[in-house]
Amino acid sequence: MNKLARLIKNLEKEDLELIKKDIDSGNISKLVQKELKAKEADKLTLCPVCSAPVKEGEGLHLQFGPRTFRKKATFDGVDCLSYFIEHNMKKR
Repeated sequence: MNKLARLIKNLEKEDLELIKKDIDSGNISKLVQKELKAKEADKLTLCPVCSAPVKEGEGLHLQFGPRTFRKKATFDGVDCLSYFIEHNMKKR
């Protein structure tokens, strides 16, 4: 039995009636959609150069640093990656 089924089984009649009312009015669907969008937003990272959002699995990734302390940066495009590399190479 999944979590929702266990939760529903343990609710009082009054709570079940309120939930049914929310389902009939579409509030539950809206709530689930809102939470899904929030979870998707959590998967976004920001480009360290221009702060544009980059979806997980997209963009260009650069790993750098010593083996004991690796860092990872995700860029939205080649221009930002190039800028990052040029800007950090000048410091060394």
